[in-house]
Amino acid sequence: MKKYFMFAVVVLLIIGCNPKESGTEQELLESLKSEEKADSIVVTEPEPIAEKTTEQTAKISEKEIIEKEVIEDEANLWSSYRSAKDAVKEAEASNDYTKQAQHLLEAAGFANALHRYDIEAWQYNNAGYALIKDFKEKTEYISVMDALDKLELKSEIMEYRKETRSFMSIEKELLTEAAKHLAQAKEIDDKLEASSRTTIIANNILFVTDVLSFLDVGETE
Repeated sequence: MKKYFMFAVVVLLIIGCNPKESGTEQELLESLKSEEKADSIVVTEPEPIAEKTTEQTAKISEKEIIEKEVIEDEANLWSSYRSAKDAVKEAEASNDYTKQAQHLLEAAGFANALHRYDIEAWQYNNAGYALIKDFKEKTEYISVMDALDKLELKSEIMEYRKETRSFMSIEKELLTEAAKHLAQAKEIDDKLEASSRTTIIANNILFVTDVLSFLDVGETE
């Protein structure tokens, strides 16, 4: 019995001191913890794509409609501008200066709506110039001025100027109207970068101003 008892004690001591068993249990615990940790990881789900609300869709559709209308309006304005310019050419062919000026003013309106102020300035200038040409033609301005330049005697010059002033005054309204269009052209051009247009407008204004001053002198010199 004593031998068996001693054998049992030795076996128990060997089991209690065996590091392999302890290690196996420790590894098992760590493995379980690792698996438990892996199971506890939160997997982020992808965010669902938000659908556009009816209000957002309506706003986008409204914007597209507005943009389309703007494009269509611009195309219509250019078409109207070209039609007005075609009408100007027809009036030029028949030497109808009044209609030329009328259609040039229409073209100026379309150019303004298109925000093409450079083109607008040209149309007002050309409308004024059309009336200048009308004045020159109706008064035979060029030939009258040539004849005046050939006179030498002061008395003859004074008499001729008086006669000239008398019949030219009949068409004075043409220059008065031209002055309005040219003033409009200058007002627009002053806000733009200076160009050849600036010089042409200035020259036309100078002509109208000089002739109107001549006509307004009356009997005095």
